[in-house]
Amino acid sequence: MTTRFPHLRAAIMQQPWAIMPERLEAIAEVIERRVEGIRLSPEEIAAVKGERRPNGVASYFDASTGHALDVSAATPGGSSPAASVIAVISFFGIVAQHASQVDDISGPGGTSTERVANSYRAAKNDPSVKAIVINFDSPGGNVSGVQVLADEIFNGRGEKPVIAQVNSLCASAAYWVASSCDEIVMTPGAMAGSIGVYSLHQDVSKAVDAAGLKFTFISAGKYKVEGNAFEPLSDEASQAAQSNVDAFYNDFVSAVARGRGVSVGDVTGGFGEGRVVKDKQAVKAGMADRVDTLDGTIRRLSSAKKTASAKASALDLVDVQGQEHAAGNDASADAESSEPVIDHEAEQDASALSAFDSDAFRRRRHAHRFRSAQ
Repeated sequence: MTTRFPHLRAAIMQQPWAIMPERLEAIAEVIERRVEGIRLSPEEIAAVKGERRPNGVASYFDASTGHALDVSAATPGGSSPAASVIAVISFFGIVAQHASQVDDISGPGGTSTERVANSYRAAKNDPSVKAIVINFDSPGGNVSGVQVLADEIFNGRGEKPVIAQVNSLCASAAYWVASSCDEIVMTPGAMAGSIGVYSLHQDVSKAVDAAGLKFTFISAGKYKVEGNAFEPLSDEASQAAQSNVDAFYNDFVSAVARGRGVSVGDVTGGFGEGRVVKDKQAVKAGMADRVDTLDGTIRRLSSAKKTASAKASALDLVDVQGQEHAAGNDASADAESSEPVIDHEAEQDASALSAFDSDAFRRRRHAHRFRSAQ
């Protein structure tokens, strides 16, 4: 790890991040190389970070067959029949808020919450889109923009089914967003969780002394240069940084608890406690709903019956899940075995539920699952 640009690394690390630590080191490495005059190609950046392609825009699938559609034939707002398309929005790589941040720093492998939000709104408002799948393969990233995106998805519940497909990593900030979807599906072998927030202070004062250098800040404002990398972290600065991290963490776990229909204590004590959790274990813990592939999810959404009420369509998935379980569907049998029987009386009334009642129904269902799994 280079310390040739300690102020730069400190500026990166001291921001609150909801990301797997090794990926944040990769970000710092790419930026430091760029400052040194080594400009990596998009492919080289993707190789350093372990990602492959740009994302945040939707692909479209025929809701009758589940087959991929040509982009030009499936443009939102086009002439497709009502509820005839399934939109799949990719959410890959390291998360940043604005598209320019992703394109300039993360290259083609990053995710912009701004771009994902635009794709989500377009799909939600397009009458030809029957359901939305957000396809996750992300270690998380900066917390900026994540809460806004998660809240928007959660507040849109009941209008159309929105499914989070973990394919095959959904960690930190990515899980924050996924937990606000109607359902979380784990691809076999997938990992989810890493619920936590952190920042890092790097003290390079001894290295600076050894190099015979001295840095003097001339500043105004009591805390303006607090936590700089050229002196040890004071207790007061440490407490301020911890308070900031705690605030973001509280927002994170509250959003997960809200989305999954459990208590905050269930999240902090039973949702991996900062670790990622594998497919079936995630379902058992209440962190996800089932194990299935992306293709399986698209097929399931394609087979979901149409209803007169758009708000009730999100609950049609419950109906389809019950039918699959009764038929012994092999693709999801392991995950379904840990789920309780759905309340059929509530299910019969689903078409008449308001948006508020729909969420209450979902919370009861998740609470039941979580208790049964313990």
